[in-house]
Amino acid sequence: MSKITKTILISVLAFFISGSTAAHAQDIKTFDNGFRVIVKEDHRNPLVVFSALIEVGSAYEGKYAGSGISHLIEHMLFKGTKKYGPGDIENILHTYGGRINAFTSYDYTGFRIVILKEHKDIALDILKEILTSPSFNAKELEKEMQVIEREMDLNKDDPSRRLSRITFSSAYSRHPYRLPVIGYKDNFKRLKRDDLLEFFRSKYTPEKIIIAIVGDIDKEDVFDSVERLFGEMPRGNNIIPALPAEPDQIAQKIIEEKLDIDGAYLNIAFRSTGLLDKDLYAFDLLSFILGDGEDSILNKELRIEKELVLSISAYNYTPRYPGLFVISSVLKEENVKSAVDGIIQELENVKEKGVTGEDLQKAKNNFVAWYIYQKETIESQASDLATAELLTGDLDFSDKYIEKIKGVSLKEIQGVAKKYLDRDAMTVAVVSKSGDLLKSNKETAAQELKRGIKKITLPNKLTILISRDASIPIVSISLLFKGGVRAETKENNGIAKLTSLMLMDSTDTMRREEIARFYESKGMSVSAYSGNNSMGILAKCLVEHTEDALGLVSRLCMKSIFPENELERERRELISAIEMQDNSVFNHGHRLLKETIFKTHPYRFQGIGTVESVKKLTRQDVMSFYENILSADNAVLGIAGDLDIAETENLVKKYFSDLPLKKLELPVPEKEPPINKLRDLSIERDKEQSLVMIGFQGIDIYDRDRYALEVMANMLSSESGIIFKSIREKSGLSYAAGAFHVPGIDPGYIATYTLTSRENIEKVKTIIFKELRSFIKKGSSSEELQKAKNHLKAMRQMELQTSSGFMFMSGLDELYGLGYENYKDYEKNIDSVTGEDIKRVAAKFLTLDRCAIVILEGK
Repeated sequence: MSKITKTILISVLAFFISGSTAAHAQDIKTFDNGFRVIVKEDHRNPLVVFSALIEVGSAYEGKYAGSGISHLIEHMLFKGTKKYGPGDIENILHTYGGRINAFTSYDYTGFRIVILKEHKDIALDILKEILTSPSFNAKELEKEMQVIEREMDLNKDDPSRRLSRITFSSAYSRHPYRLPVIGYKDNFKRLKRDDLLEFFRSKYTPEKIIIAIVGDIDKEDVFDSVERLFGEMPRGNNIIPALPAEPDQIAQKIIEEKLDIDGAYLNIAFRSTGLLDKDLYAFDLLSFILGDGEDSILNKELRIEKELVLSISAYNYTPRYPGLFVISSVLKEENVKSAVDGIIQELENVKEKGVTGEDLQKAKNNFVAWYIYQKETIESQASDLATAELLTGDLDFSDKYIEKIKGVSLKEIQGVAKKYLDRDAMTVAVVSKSGDLLKSNKETAAQELKRGIKKITLPNKLTILISRDASIPIVSISLLFKGGVRAETKENNGIAKLTSLMLMDSTDTMRREEIARFYESKGMSVSAYSGNNSMGILAKCLVEHTEDALGLVSRLCMKSIFPENELERERRELISAIEMQDNSVFNHGHRLLKETIFKTHPYRFQGIGTVESVKKLTRQDVMSFYENILSADNAVLGIAGDLDIAETENLVKKYFSDLPLKKLELPVPEKEPPINKLRDLSIERDKEQSLVMIGFQGIDIYDRDRYALEVMANMLSSESGIIFKSIREKSGLSYAAGAFHVPGIDPGYIATYTLTSRENIEKVKTIIFKELRSFIKKGSSSEELQKAKNHLKAMRQMELQTSSGFMFMSGLDELYGLGYENYKDYEKNIDSVTGEDIKRVAAKFLTLDRCAIVILEGK
């Protein structure tokens, strides 16, 4: 499924900082027709990624400007070529364990395929077909245009997307960055097949295409294959489009829109640099210092000290042409005016006084850390190489970028603040329920990873898992406890989440801001989490800070003091999050579905709790809850990365031998009774989109049918699955449709979902029940079964790419009693599932006369 690229919301760093590993340099070749291919060998995993970028985005649509034709073509390239019919591309890739996705941005369109290495030629042939021979099938075009119209409706309902759109459309007056990538509905609906053919033939030409290929490959073999497929493409007209220059902004702009939501969403935007501007480096660092992390200036002052916002961040969006520096916040309506004033005051302080050397060094450390973190996956490497070549013409841009970052001075930081952060030339955008919060302001202005795990047990019975992976100088830490929602009651629902938040707030020797300053200054990532069945502390650091990270995790775990003032702040923020959770149609429906499926079990609860329960929680409640899970025999500590095992054992003994052993027996929740009839719930919402969710009782993670149910859920949920194909592909009734499976320590649930329009609700329900009945009766073909297995195995390999993902998964398996080496048997267990197993679990769990149906009716 295509999507609008995240690049419109992040800084240039995320594009380029992954760079190249020292072991394998990248090479680039340009064919006679101008086609460019970049190849890099990375033999750590049996995967290959193809990242193709075409130098045509919404900013280059010419006479079709504002129609979204680039985005529509991106969708249509999946819908059939001369060689492959509609649906064949996803089916074939799914069969061989591959995954394809695409996106459209202002400056370019991108396609990415990830696949197991033995099937790379199939992926390359598919990429060649979609880039050279799409069919633009008329029936598929009609359906896809309906799908995109639903996507447009969804964008109108989502406050974050709505805010981004009005920010860009207001900040730019002439440049095409002001136009939505997806297009305006009126312009979009006028597009015809002939328009797509004309646009494709003129834009998808070899001199505008770059493909980066990274993975377990032979470089010369890949160069030969690509040249054989693409070397004879006829060169295009070589026209370099001239885009209109954006005039200087000489006055403040304020734009507000009304949306039926709780709370308000705020952006303050200033004109920024282009990608190749000398001010880029200082401005990127300033965005971090102002609004990235707990210890950032705006977070400390606006969220923690003054409590004017629920969240706040800053990013410097720098595409090919001058972009935007944006400060973004979510807050309560009554605080918007004060927040705007407070943000401006902090910016003026930076312009007048500059920033501290400590803040600047912390920012630089984090940029260098991210630079290394991004090297873990081949997807990041390929994407960054292709983007660097397209936008800068320099494959070494990331290395040079980091060197420039290291050299930025305090004077340069203050200089860019004075140069660009002009309050009289800013754009303020707000989305809220009232739509007039700044009225007065307006009036005034696939192969198992070769990793091993060593398990040790400390004298206090704490289980330790240590895994060495020296490919990247990173160490990941997972300290996990049984707990989470499963340990809650109706009266204290939300206490696990509140407790996890407060683990980051204060210890016996460090206040919250000191904790944040400590780990952010070293480029660490540290957070606490709470899920359905567990909770804990997660950390990631460069290898040289391993002891610092272990020491901090130990202190947060054993020396947190849960101060009353922090409890009140966390409670207020949590209550605000509860009040705003239903802004998302999907989140609202999912919450109601759980409450409809479960009547007694804690799985019916939202992790963030309810307003009523969270209001009642006291400091003593939080401390007692944590004491009841804080025991060495209720925990697993996992450490993975570029470490020395013996040294790590010594550090673990140093910092965790004092974790108390209490021999806890956690309470076992009451067993959920079976659903004995249809349970349905229908609610009206003032939104464009409607939602249909159907849920069934499921199984626990220990059940022998776990893997068969996982395969079945994949067959229902994938882009080649029955729900997606019948609702979206065949009928065009939905932008998003699929299914998901949530097992747990206790039996969980299976659910299908469809985002549609109000008039199509009954049609969608009828189709889903019809398709599920057919699936229960007929089962699946051997081809569909193998396709699902391949897809699951490939997805698992991708999940295990990072040391943090690998250890988190292994740690949870050990915590839940499945064993830390459970991951080794995953492929074998998936492969063992038969067609008869699928029919059996479908009949057993897809109880169409005993399920839960939740419908959110839109406008």
